[in-house]
Amino acid sequence: MNPADYFNTNRVRAAVVIPTMICLAFLVRLWWRGELHGTQLHVFVVWFAVALVIEIASPTIWWWLAGFLAQVVLAIVLVFKQQLNDIL
Repeated sequence: MNPADYFNTNRVRAAVVIPTMICLAFLVRLWWRGELHGTQLHVFVVWFAVALVIEIASPTIWWWLAGFLAQVVLAIVLVFKQQLNDIL
């Protein structure tokens, strides 16, 4: 199978979209609940935007992978942030 054909499959597209949607959902949810404000809000929004731009405009697979990993790490951080806020 040609690598370019592999990235055009629905399964791969879903795997790419899922971290982005999770990040966006948690950003909106935490902002709506008032748990993100000030510098913290700006840092997470910029992190999300930069990772998304890197992922979309990547010239090579390595840049795309960097953007994808940044999205996944952001999703993990936002989930942990929500869990910590629920505990406290």
